[in-house]
Amino acid sequence: MDAMMQVYMEETEEMLQKAEECIIRLEMDYSAVDVNELFRIAHTIKGSSYMIGYEEIGSIMHKIEDMLDCARNGTIRFDQKIVALCFEALDIVKKMLQYKTEPCSEEITASLLNSALKISETVEIFIRNNKKEKKKQVTLKPEMGIVSSLLNKATRGKNKYFITLFIEEDAPMTSPVLLMILQCVEKIGTLMYSSFKDNYFEQGSSDSEIKTFDIMICTDVEEVELYTYFALFYVEKINIVDMSRGKLEENDYYFNDNCNDAYKIILTTSRKLYNLLSKEDTEYHKKDEVNLIEILRKDTIRAFHNIKNEKTNSFIKDFNEIFNLVIRIYDGRLIADEKKQVAIKIKMLKLLERAYNYTKGKYLFCVFKSGKDDFISRFRSFIEIMNRSSTLIILIDLSQLKLLQEEDVKSLIEIKKDLKNQEIEIGIVAEGTSTSARKIINIFDSIKPIEKFSVFRSEFEAVIGMLL
Repeated sequence: MDAMMQVYMEETEEMLQKAEECIIRLEMDYSAVDVNELFRIAHTIKGSSYMIGYEEIGSIMHKIEDMLDCARNGTIRFDQKIVALCFEALDIVKKMLQYKTEPCSEEITASLLNSALKISETVEIFIRNNKKEKKKQVTLKPEMGIVSSLLNKATRGKNKYFITLFIEEDAPMTSPVLLMILQCVEKIGTLMYSSFKDNYFEQGSSDSEIKTFDIMICTDVEEVELYTYFALFYVEKINIVDMSRGKLEENDYYFNDNCNDAYKIILTTSRKLYNLLSKEDTEYHKKDEVNLIEILRKDTIRAFHNIKNEKTNSFIKDFNEIFNLVIRIYDGRLIADEKKQVAIKIKMLKLLERAYNYTKGKYLFCVFKSGKDDFISRFRSFIEIMNRSSTLIILIDLSQLKLLQEEDVKSLIEIKKDLKNQEIEIGIVAEGTSTSARKIINIFDSIKPIEKFSVFRSEFEAVIGMLL
């Protein structure tokens, strides 16, 4: 069995055991801790199953995750029917995993797939039939026009901030929290933007849908003081962006910064380390090659220092740790079994994901979101303004596109060939398991004899697939 698959099997079996223990306890007595743990397990198995290619397992766990999430946030009432559905779903998943490693007849496979589809539909119907009706919070209605009255006040203050406040999932009522936030703003400065308008309060919108509250304020208060003002009940966390242009922070991106070469070195070395771990027959004591990689390591560290971003300090530390493990394995100083090598490879992938997040949209990787229509003409305009000298890969996210026309495909083939002549690759992202995403994937599969496109389920999967 492939080592990555073996890790998946072992971890999934362990999580299924923990899930059963949660369900057994929930049969006897309700526990929010067990419901949250069960939700986390369903979410994890869903993600790893999609990643490994077991979409039928991912789909059934996705439904269980949705049902448990509704139970957590109070959209549906938790009862023993939920427990029974979880038991039934886990039983099917265990059987599906068993027959992934053991040969079985087509009849058994078809029966399992039918059972999985049936339980998914049952869960979907259960959620739909048991969702609580939204109740208008009439008593929460504040004075008319509170947001607009704050927006219309004369601007005062030298500092400008864009603030996102995250509301706790367990907040019983969100409207009072939003009102307290607005009152804080009135005390310290003026409101320049609010993601919620007066009609939110007037119409008594459902509190359960509120996750974040965005505001832009002008104030004389310094950023370090703002945390105290907004440390309110049911505010879980806060993100503050200083928009005063006289105060450039490390998060600001300099368009004239020349870090392309530095990031190329970082990604090249990371790819080299990953490929070394992927060799089936690693020959030890290749001193020349080890010395060459040592030189690459030094170039990489120098590249990070050239970027001058303090946030990369932890990355450098983690990079060095993995690098040293690879070298010790490669030159024979450390004997690592296959499972340990897989664990190191997973760490390497996470490190590559961090490197990608540093670069996407800025260096090397351009990301284009198709939207729902007018895809090709907007993409052509995007290419026209793109800095081609600093781009290696364009990721085209077609997740929102419902239909890909034949003319669009022809134009895309033309564009791909033209960009390839300029040493720029195209990757297609069709995220999710919707019918539209599957249709788009099928279209690119069907044109492989004419032109081969690299198609992926997520941005990062595309980056890994195209780099490695």
